[in-house]
Amino acid sequence: MYTFTSIAALCRLLEQAYHAGPGETGRTKFVDALKKTFEFGDRAAHLYAGTVLGSNSDNSAIIVRTNAERLIGTWRATGASSLADIGYGGNALSSRMEEWNFADDLTYTYRLEKQISLMSPYGSMVRPSSTSEGGLWVPPDRTGPQINILLLRDGTDGRKAMVDWLGSDDDRPMQCLINGTRFLRF
Repeated sequence: MYTFTSIAALCRLLEQAYHAGPGETGRTKFVDALKKTFEFGDRAAHLYAGTVLGSNSDNSAIIVRTNAERLIGTWRATGASSLADIGYGGNALSSRMEEWNFADDLTYTYRLEKQISLMSPYGSMVRPSSTSEGGLWVPPDRTGPQINILLLRDGTDGRKAMVDWLGSDDDRPMQCLINGTRFLRF
């Protein structure tokens, strides 16, 4: 499976799909292009088309570009909490760092790093863990204070992620919620 070289390349193909016909007609043409040119599987092509051409209107490409440009970049959330006071001067702490990177070529990476630390006068222990994933991200052709982007992990496994702009109308917001967690642009 191939990906687009940029948001502009995707938008050109979206405009061609709309000119083939609004609604389902254009979506079908777009699905065919994804399958033939970009070697998408049938399910992934339909999920992709249903997101970027959900309404397949004359301004779908503009809305997709706007949503993409607002999200492109690196977003990071960090947090720490005290898990327990284990007595005798001891403590248990938890910390986490989540990072999303949405690239202009419509690929993404996600990383979550956690660490649990136990400390006492008698010794300490640290237990780190991390997970990561990558794939394609797909901006929708719908506007609003919240949008649902499609994530195709490894290009196939589709799931939605909700992005809440927290009431911002900025072209480049500095914070947002992704699936309910507050992220800052990094």
